[in-house]
Amino acid sequence: MSNPIDLKTVKIFEPLKKKPEAFGHKEYSNLNSEMVYEVLSSRSNEIVSLWFKLQQAWCNNAYNTFKDYDSYLILVYLVNTVFQKYSDRFQFLSYEEFYAKDELVIDKINLIEISKELNIPKETIRRKVNFLQNQNIIFRKGKSIFFSNAINKMQKPANSKKMMANFLEKTSEILAKESWFGKSYNKELIESFIDKYFTICWQHWFRLQIPFLVRHRTFFGDLETWNVWGSIGISQFTDYSKQVKNRVVEEARNYSDLYLHLLRHTPKNGINASSISEISTIPRATVIRKLKYLLKQKLVMKNKKLEYMLLPSPKNIKSFEENYMHNQKHKAGFVTTIFDLMKNSSFKVE
Repeated sequence: MSNPIDLKTVKIFEPLKKKPEAFGHKEYSNLNSEMVYEVLSSRSNEIVSLWFKLQQAWCNNAYNTFKDYDSYLILVYLVNTVFQKYSDRFQFLSYEEFYAKDELVIDKINLIEISKELNIPKETIRRKVNFLQNQNIIFRKGKSIFFSNAINKMQKPANSKKMMANFLEKTSEILAKESWFGKSYNKELIESFIDKYFTICWQHWFRLQIPFLVRHRTFFGDLETWNVWGSIGISQFTDYSKQVKNRVVEEARNYSDLYLHLLRHTPKNGINASSISEISTIPRATVIRKLKYLLKQKLVMKNKKLEYMLLPSPKNIKSFEENYMHNQKHKAGFVTTIFDLMKNSSFKVE
């Protein structure tokens, strides 16, 4: 794609500017994020389960890349600038095309801007950018900055892509019960769509993930602490889901109700530091340090068997709930965008 504007992409975007009648049928209409949110909220227990699996798999891959979340978050931010550049020029690359490139040009790195966007101190940003340069992931050539092909191994999301397709397949099955949504999509078709329009789809994924991670980093102080806390939450949710399935406890009515049910649910067993380390891939010694912090901050509790559970009324419970609900809204926005592209644009999988 040497031309500033790729004609095949212009043709794909052009129909989005036209009126519904231009498509020759009456079914065309943009999906409404609020309506999508309400439907998914009513099936929160099923949706959250798949979302946790996707989110945890993606975050574990992020941590395993450098054993440092902040370096990966900066890397993702920079990769997203490449996606944005393609989008601004009305271009896209498939999954294979993007990762087949030997080099990718990125714009000049503005440390102050990155610091502001990620809410990470400027000096930390500087150290992490230098680390990426020392790892030969980014490098300078003249006045330009490039990604090396090392990114192919470090950031290629093969597993996350499959898990995202599983998540979106389930959401489409739920949404397809609504007359305004239309047909559902199977995971094979969804993954093919993501493969073909990768830089478009993954840009929207990063638009969801970057603020999502920044919010948690700000609340917990660092993303390792958040992942440790999240592993406890997922363990508790898994136990709660089993109780719902066995009709021992009441199923949640919506996202807000699920949040309260999860906090009030007391599992028979919690989760110990070794299991958290195994699930999160964070070293056990680091997990133990983070658990001590979470206990001190009154965000979790520990039983006599040295197992950890969520505290029924954690510190800053209102902030917890606001952050949780904020995330559900943005998640619904991401789902809406992907299905809008599949249904209401001229992006198609043959």
